[in-house]
This record gives sequence, structure tokens and C-alpha cells, in this order.
Amino acid sequence: MMPRHLLALLLAGAASTLSAQTPAPPAVDPAATALWAEHARGMGDRSDGRSNVNFDLVTGKALEFFVKYPDERRVGGILFNLASFGGWMEGSEHTAARRADWQVHLRDAMAGALRDGTWPDHIWAGLHWVAAKNDIAMQLSASGRPDLAALRTRIDAISARAPAAPYRTFLEQEYVRWLEQLEPAAVGAHLERLAASDIEDLANYGRGQLAIHQLRQTPMELTFTALDGTRVDLADYRGKVVLVDCWATWCVPCIKELPNIKAAVAKWGDKGFAVIGISFDRIGDKEKLIKFVADEQLNWPHWFNESGGRNPFGVKYNIRSIPATFLLDRDGRLVTTDTHGDKLEAELQKLLGK
Repeated sequence: MMPRHLLALLLAGAASTLSAQTPAPPAVDPAATALWAEHARGMGDRSDGRSNVNFDLVTGKALEFFVKYPDERRVGGILFNLASFGGWMEGSEHTAARRADWQVHLRDAMAGALRDGTWPDHIWAGLHWVAAKNDIAMQLSASGRPDLAALRTRIDAISARAPAAPYRTFLEQEYVRWLEQLEPAAVGAHLERLAASDIEDLANYGRGQLAIHQLRQTPMELTFTALDGTRVDLADYRGKVVLVDCWATWCVPCIKELPNIKAAVAKWGDKGFAVIGISFDRIGDKEKLIKFVADEQLNWPHWFNESGGRNPFGVKYNIRSIPATFLLDRDGRLVTTDTHGDKLEAELQKLLGK
């Protein structure tokens, strides 16, 4: 299994990951740091629209790093850079054209690298993850939909050679996301198969997603005593649209979402919208949480895990990073888990605008 600190590297920037305390990372080779810097330099400067990007440097130094330092802790970060770089090249028509050039370059670079069968399993699986993410981006640009059969073939190849690779789980996440949109009737059976896996990480993902999937048919059940001592039962909220917000005071992306949530409460609160907070703050931070809620006037009930163990709500739904949200309709059934930014307002317009 991949160490949790490496998983955090892979997901950095998108959300705050939930992980236990890990030992301080080992000292790194200065030569590895120099190679990393060359890889990063190739990505150019975001401030000037990445006009000075050097594709060959980005991929060339990445592959050189993997050859020389296959077990170095920044391998995951470099793979994440490769998988995400096209999305970072956004804005003007110039950068859109460069992004398309990058996708072609990356497709060819990954195909060439994967013809080498000597990679360690974790790097080989990671290269497949990068290639698959890039393929999907190109397919969306060309036809508006991914090639699920091709994605399935790639996942199955990883399953055969490196079944416990975390990149397999990452690609299963991608597959399920698109399966929900394109073949929703097939989702339940697929999640059942994942939940029955003998790979712990994959089984946890399958069980969590199956629980979330079932919320579309069965109302969410949730009872707790809030920070202020109020007894909360989600069943009492039937008739309202409810946002269940999983967050923490230490989570920067969570804090950035709060203005959107507060604005939604101000606009839609008297029209049938409510919020319930699920705190992922650590056991020693309860007073900090209470103060933050008061200072920020987060005037909705908040659940805090008094046990100090793993958050049971997070365990049930296999929540791996926060913010994580569940928007429930008036009957308590799941509408969407994607409410970040402007998406919450758009969903509320559909649910309450009339």
C-alpha cells in the first residue's frame, strides 16, 4: 500500500486530505532536488500564461527522476504534475492551443515510456494513471465523452500486474464517476464487485461509494448531539433541501467554501434550505472549533467526533479528503456530492428556484 503521506502529495491542491500523523520524511538527495527543479522549471511560470513552458523538459526530467529515484517521496508529486498539467494551462486562446499540444505530447511520451516493461510496479501503474487521465481529456475535447471501454481495459491491465496499486483505485474512481453519468444502471453492480475486493483500499472505496450510491434511493439517516447541545435528527429536516458539509478548521479549501455556503443560507434559508456541518477536527481542537463557529457565525448545527477515533461518518462513506458535501432533496435523498464554488447556487436554483 502507498504511504499516506504520498497519497497526500498526489491529491495536494484539490482538497485537504485526511491522514494520520506520519514520521518526518527522510533526507533527500540534493541531486534529486535539482532534477525535480528542472522538471518544475519546464512547466513555466503561471503568471505569464506559461508561455515559457518546455514540454520535453517536463516529461523528460520526470522520466529521468523515475529511473534514478524510483522510491523517492516526490515520485507521486511528479506523477500528479504530469496528470494535472493540462488542466493548469487554462485561460487564453494561446494557452488552450498549448494545452492541446501538451496532450498530444504527453500521450506520445507515456506510450513510449510504457513500452519499457522494466519499470517498478508502482511507477508503471502511475504512468498508466497519467496516460488514462490524459486520454480522457483528449476524448472529452474530441467527442464530449470518455471511452469507458478503453479505460476499463487499462484498469484491468493494472489489476493483473499491480492489483494493490493506489493508482488502480484512482482510476476506478474516474471510471465510477463516468459510469454514473453514462450508464447509471450499471453502477450498483460494479460497486458491489469493488466492495467485495480482497484489496483493502479498493474494498473501502467500493463500500463507501455503494453507501453514497444508495443515498439516491434511500434517504440519509443521521442523528447526533450538536456542539451547542441540540439534538439533531436529519429526519426532522424532511421537506427542506439540506447540505451536509464535511469540513474542519484546519482545512484551507473548506474555509474557502464557507462564504458560498453562508451566501446560500442568506439567500435560500427562508425558502427551504438548511445546512448541517460534520466536523473532522481533531479531538484536541474542540474549543478551537467552537470559537471558530461562533466567530464566523456559522449558524447551523455542527457534529463533532467526541470519540477521538476515526470519524464514523467519514468511515461509512469512505471520505478521503475534505471538503466533502452531500446535497439532499426535500425527501432526504442525494442530489449531488459536487457543490463546490458556483455549483451549489446552480443546484439550489433548480431545487428551490421555483
